[in-house]
Amino acid sequence: MLARFDDWKSGPLPKIRRVIARDVPSGGTRRAMLERGDADLSSGFAPRDFDQLIREGKVRVSGVPIPNALWYVALNTAKPPFDNMKLRQAIAWAMPYEQIQSSAFFGRAVPMYGGAAEVSKPVWPQPFPYATDLDKAKALIKEAGFGSGLETTLSLDTGTATVGEPTAILIQESLAKIGIKASIEKIPGANWRTTLNKKELPLALNRFSGWLDYPEYYFYWNFHGNNSIFNISSYQNKEMDALIDKARFTADTAEYDKAVKDFIALCIRDVPVVPLNQPIHDVAMQKGITGYEFWFHREPDYRQFSKG
Repeated sequence: MLARFDDWKSGPLPKIRRVIARDVPSGGTRRAMLERGDADLSSGFAPRDFDQLIREGKVRVSGVPIPNALWYVALNTAKPPFDNMKLRQAIAWAMPYEQIQSSAFFGRAVPMYGGAAEVSKPVWPQPFPYATDLDKAKALIKEAGFGSGLETTLSLDTGTATVGEPTAILIQESLAKIGIKASIEKIPGANWRTTLNKKELPLALNRFSGWLDYPEYYFYWNFHGNNSIFNISSYQNKEMDALIDKARFTADTAEYDKAVKDFIALCIRDVPVVPLNQPIHDVAMQKGITGYEFWFHREPDYRQFSKG
């Protein structure tokens, strides 16, 4: 329970005197409480639930794309077969992007596919130019020397199974169409980060969000040659390192913009990861609740709330 400090002198007092925060693990129970009016605000539902809540219109849903965040498939660039750039590009052209967007995320994410061929803005995330094109994928697989097909494993965190499992199944089905037989490995959430840190998974479905909303921050942790624990693709490229470091330390705006655009273009070419979408942080609340604001830490700031 949170109680208002009535002797606060450094600004207006919160309008709500007391807030009771309850930890209810079951999404179904939380939704039922919200729809009955037993709760004023809740988050963490599956995209399907938020889609239904929006359609039914009984409560209000506020959704904001999470800054510097992506759902993606990481490809292990340090080990065969995905040390082959053309094979990685083939995977990018084979992804069932629209099916994932509609059937796994129910539109509650920002698409990161079908973008322009040239990087024109120093912003991240931004859509890659890849889209589902199985003919291009098949041609690239042949160029990569895997015309007869291959077998691999696609891993996911069971803690994200609500969206992760349907996404993995759609990817599995699409890769089969270009001769790649991918078995799905479900790793318990408690072991997920430890397993990722070993950097042995051929393909991994993952989500990463950077606390600081800067392109170079994301790229430093995910693609720099220091090979941090978040660089689960084990991607190493000295050209990438130089561009990231230039963006991190330059004081020249034009030089910064060029470095960011160049390292995004390099990522598009080398495909250490295949971006799927930018997740949306959805919050459902009673229509009488006002004052909600999105914060990068994704926790509500109750000081701003009022209840009509």
